[in-house]
Amino acid sequence: MMPPKARKLRRSLVPDALSYLPDNIIDVILMCLPSKDAVRTSILSKKWRYHWCRLTKLELDESLWITKKDLLNPTIKFRKIMYQFLSLHEGPITKFTLDVVHLASCPEIDNFIYFLSRNDIQHLALHLPLRKEYKLPSLLFACSQLRHLSLCYCSIQHPSAFQGFDKLISLNLCEVNISSELLESLISHCPLLEELELDIANKSDTIEINAPMLRSFDLSGNISSVCLKNVPRLVKVLLYGDYIKAEDLDFAKVFECCPALEHLLFFSLDSGVNIA
Repeated sequence: MMPPKARKLRRSLVPDALSYLPDNIIDVILMCLPSKDAVRTSILSKKWRYHWCRLTKLELDESLWITKKDLLNPTIKFRKIMYQFLSLHEGPITKFTLDVVHLASCPEIDNFIYFLSRNDIQHLALHLPLRKEYKLPSLLFACSQLRHLSLCYCSIQHPSAFQGFDKLISLNLCEVNISSELLESLISHCPLLEELELDIANKSDTIEINAPMLRSFDLSGNISSVCLKNVPRLVKVLLYGDYIKAEDLDFAKVFECCPALEHLLFFSLDSGVNIA
């Protein structure tokens, strides 16, 4: 039997398997983990300490700062995490999700958006606090590589020089404060838009949807405030209206500019209709 000292010496000579993993393997492992766990890997070894800083896909939500003995204000915790992220991250970020809907107030994220706009962001989801509407900076419209954009509980307005999101494929706006004119302009300046989700419960002005590549359209809220003007490729439509009955809508008129339409789902608080 090997003496204790010899066993201890042998263990000290065994290579650290984690430290000898190739960089590309470490990157694959980190990509498979939730962002919180990916950051925690920094304690494994010196080689792993800053590997998470090169992740191209990140999700920040309350799981990063909520604990059972939570004595520090969540907003303050989020600011600390955001500062560490901005100061340590290297390289491009293609996908980023920020979900802070349960914070009492929205922290300053303008610098965050500026950082993303300079790092090739393609998929951006911002789900901001319910209680206080946050005005997004015009920097958002500098994200020229965007392909997927999801915004919840915020206010937006684009600058007059905005030329559009040339690569945007999907757009989701939920409880977003935006004028009818700006919404029309935003949609019409996304020539490749294929998927559109809107929650416009409080809109009164009619919004014309001009999206020649659109294939899927989900609308919640005031259905009568939308006019499908130029959607020749539209295949699937989901309408969820408040207290609107199917017999009150002239479907032939509403969808006369949708020659490719195959599936129509209509729901209201009074009744539900499934038309295919």
